Amino acid sequence: MRSAVIGSTGYLGTRLVPRLLARGDQVTVLVRSPEKLARSAWADRVDVVPGELGGDPAALAHLVEGADAVVHLVHALDHADFPERDRAGAHAVAEAAAAAGVGRIVYLGGLRPPGGDASRHLASRAEVADIFLASPVPTVALEASIVVGSGSASFEMIRYLAERVPVLPAIPWLHHRTQPIAVDDVLHYLVAATVLPPEVDRAFDVGGPDVLSYLDLVQRYARLAGLPQRIAVPLPVPVPPGGPTVAAAAMELLSPLPRTLVEPLVESLRHELVCGPSLAEAVAAMGPPPGGPTTYDSAVRAALGRRRDGADPAEWEPSPRPSSSDGDGAGPSSDDGSERPAALALATDPVGSGGATWRWRTRADARASARTVWSVLQRLGGDTGWYTPPGVFGALGWADQLLGGVGAYRGRPHGRDLVVGDVIDAWRVEALEPERLLRLRADLRVPGRLWLQFTVVPQGQGSRLDVELGFAPSGLAGVAYGAALRVGAPLVFPWMVRGIVGAAGS
Repeated sequence: MRSAVIGSTGYLGTRLVPRLLARGDQVTVLVRSPEKLARSAWADRVDVVPGELGGDPAALAHLVEGADAVVHLVHALDHADFPERDRAGAHAVAEAAAAAGVGRIVYLGGLRPPGGDASRHLASRAEVADIFLASPVPTVALEASIVVGSGSASFEMIRYLAERVPVLPAIPWLHHRTQPIAVDDVLHYLVAATVLPPEVDRAFDVGGPDVLSYLDLVQRYARLAGLPQRIAVPLPVPVPPGGPTVAAAAMELLSPLPRTLVEPLVESLRHELVCGPSLAEAVAAMGPPPGGPTTYDSAVRAALGRRRDGADPAEWEPSPRPSSSDGDGAGPSSDDGSERPAALALATDPVGSGGATWRWRTRADARASARTVWSVLQRLGGDTGWYTPPGVFGALGWADQLLGGVGAYRGRPHGRDLVVGDVIDAWRVEALEPERLLRLRADLRVPGRLWLQFTVVPQGQGSRLDVELGFAPSGLAGVAYGAALRVGAPLVFPWMVRGIVGAAGS
């Protein structure tokens, strides 16, 4: 089957393409920014058509030529004139698909609010769906509310509200209901829709099993992330007409999300967005997601990197956003670790996706072998110490004990190699690959997740030691702690790396 994807470098596109490839499809993508596509692990497995959706009919015609299905996932929400841009793009796609004899258009839009009084964002999404449905090409328009997964703009708004705003103003829309859907469930419906028979030419509501208020979404996220419960306090004055603009400006200060993207989304929160009867019809036509519809709590756990076995929050994936060199999988079979789950942030997602994770890295070459450097890493902590400037870890432990924490010195195992779960002073072994990788998670009372990772790389007759200190902040205290790390890490950890390499005989 040949599938053409418009929006392959966007949030859903980067996760959909690997699934189509896994199904055996020949995939063609329209790409405006080749450098962004190059950051995807599957870039060399697709046919690339350079060009823009608007103003490049030749590129669009090339894209859809011979396609069995066209999946349309783009929107211009970050432009002030997004309704006009999206309308023109939809007409161009519909006309090109009809001329090429494409068998199916699949589009993901937004749920339609009752009464028809929609925000500009939702009205534009509905207009695009109607343009496709009015075309001669059989169309499935999937209509969803909030997509839950790291990298989704709506979900990132929930994340930053929960993590950085302990008290929410009780504006009316906080109590409006919505029906969120996990990103994996959306991908299931998108893939299934491409192979529906031609007589299926309609819109379907898609959503998860939970109907919750927007306040519920924030409070549940806080609980699942191990944060104090967020509360809503009534405003002493009515919400002004420019409320969405003010809220968008506040979100821009609290998060990396741009105001141009946030404001249309905030405006749409004034609606109740709950699926209608067509949700059951969607499940009947395309089948339920594997394992059944994903609950909101399960979707949040997946976005946080929490393991399916119900591990506690301390065992969450400590690095929610990979570097571009890590690639991305987002495929359907990620339980074995071969592909990065779709619910986690990818290197191609906007800055701040997956939380405002901060990393500091350094490296040092060693004349000693990788095995020798590894043996030094195996002895870190306890009586050996950490090769840091004198008093640094002692001060850290003293401060932690004042806060009721474990302190810096708890000893370490002796007479054997380290294993996952071992305690080394204020740290715990979280991941270990002999002679290659050691990742430690801090048991200190810090406002977020703090980890320290050592990677040993063979290099000729010697080796290289790479060190990463990472921190995923929680709350405003986490933001302040991260600022302190930015100052302190370059002063402390190069000293540590030089000490480890020196102890290995370099």
